Amino acid sequence: MSDHTTAPSAAATTYRCEHCDDSVPHEHLDVAAIVSAAARTALVRAGWMLALALVLTVAAVAVAVADAGLGAALGALVPVVVGWLLVTAAGLAVVGAVRARSSDARALVAGGLTTAALTPVAALAVALLAGPGWPAALVAGGGWLLCGAVAALVRARALGLLLQAPGEAGERERARAVAGRDRQGWDDQVRWLLQGVALAVATWLLGLVPAVVAVLVPLSVVAAVAAARRGLRD
Repeated sequence: MSDHTTAPSAAATTYRCEHCDDSVPHEHLDVAAIVSAAARTALVRAGWMLALALVLTVAAVAVAVADAGLGAALGALVPVVVGWLLVTAAGLAVVGAVRARSSDARALVAGGLTTAALTPVAALAVALLAGPGWPAALVAGGGWLLCGAVAALVRARALGLLLQAPGEAGERERARAVAGRDRQGWDDQVRWLLQGVALAVATWLLGLVPAVVAVLVPLSVVAAVAAARRGLRD
C-alpha cells in the first residue's frame, strides 16, 4: 500500500520517476510502514508511561507507609483511583452528550473542560479523606499518573486495531497517521506527567487550605483552554 505527494518543481530539467514514470517531482510513501510505525510508537510510549508510573507510585506508597503506615497510604491511593474514574466517566459522558448535538471537535473540547474542572474537586476529596501531608499528596500524584498510563495503554491498543481495520474509520485514522508522521512529539507524555505533578501539589495545598479549590477549578479550566489552543496552532 503506497501513496505519493507532489513536491515543488526544483529545476527545469527532465524528471522521470523510477516508480511510476511521472514527470512531476514527488515522493513515494510506504503507507503500510508508516501505519505500523504509528501503532508501534503509541504502544511503546504507553508502555514507558506505565513503567514510570508504577515506579513513582510504588515509591510514593513506600514513603507514605514509612511515614504514616499502610492505612494512610491506601487512604490516599484508593480515593485517587476512584476520583480518576469518576472524573473520566464524567468527561466521557459530556463528550457523548455534546457529540449527539454538535461536532466531534466541540465534544472533545467540552469533555476536556469538564475533566479539567472536576480534577481539583477530586484532589480535594483525596485531601479530605487521606488527611493533610505531603506523603498522601505524593501517593495521589502517583496514583493519578498510574491511571492515566493504563488509559494510554488501552488507547494505544485500540489505535493499533483501528489502524488495521477496514472501513471509513480505519481509513481516516490511517490518513491521520500519514499526515502526522513528522510530528510525533512527546507533548502528550509531558502533559500526562505535568497533570500528575499538578494533582500532587493540589492535594497537598487543599489538605492545608480546602477553600483554595475555588481558585483551582477556574485555574484548571483556563490551563485546559490554553493547552487546547496551543494544540490547534500546532
